[in-house]
Amino acid sequence: MLYKAKGLKQVFKERVVLNLADLEIESKKIYALTGANGAGKTTLLNLLAFLVPPTSGTLQFCGKGVVYHGQGFLKLRRRVVLVDQYPILFTGAVWKNVEFGLKVRGIAKKQREKKVKEVLELVGMQKFYSADAHKLSGGEGKRVAMARALAIAPEVLLCDEPTANVDEKNQRIILDILERINEEKGTSIIMATHYLPQSRYLAHHTLTLEHGQLSREPGDRM
Repeated sequence: MLYKAKGLKQVFKERVVLNLADLEIESKKIYALTGANGAGKTTLLNLLAFLVPPTSGTLQFCGKGVVYHGQGFLKLRRRVVLVDQYPILFTGAVWKNVEFGLKVRGIAKKQREKKVKEVLELVGMQKFYSADAHKLSGGEGKRVAMARALAIAPEVLLCDEPTANVDEKNQRIILDILERINEEKGTSIIMATHYLPQSRYLAHHTLTLEHGQLSREPGDRM
């Protein structure tokens, strides 16, 4: 089991924003996380990315309880990447954005160059290699952010509204990328989305949140 949680609760300013009695997420699957604004989708993604500890309850990753300190925690964080709804791209060329995580990890220059070209081709952005990242469209920027995430080969890719505020062409491209990396690389994907047709088309399972709680069991891909 990829994730397993019991009694997982997150409280902000005395308000319970997430309250999950039980949650299990399988590895190498695509999950769609649906629900209205304020249902707790982003809060859950932040917990699954280990960006914040839960207020109470337990969270396991690959059979081990998550410990939010020590040397092992950094290694754990690097196994999971979250692509925000509004990803921040650094000033400068696209390739510099994509190589960032590789550089931080001390990957040799030639290997970085090879990987950057590989993932830009994967997301269909190779012709923007030297382009100014801040001049890209919203959809192009999301694809670059996805390339930056995929460059470090995460076991789990979390996406917060990956196709929101994106034209139809880029929506289709982004969904195809997610499906491809799941099928070819076995990357586990959990994506928050408002668009139910996307979850039915792409996801193996759907989790629906309502007022911070799961409203029904995961459903199979249609």
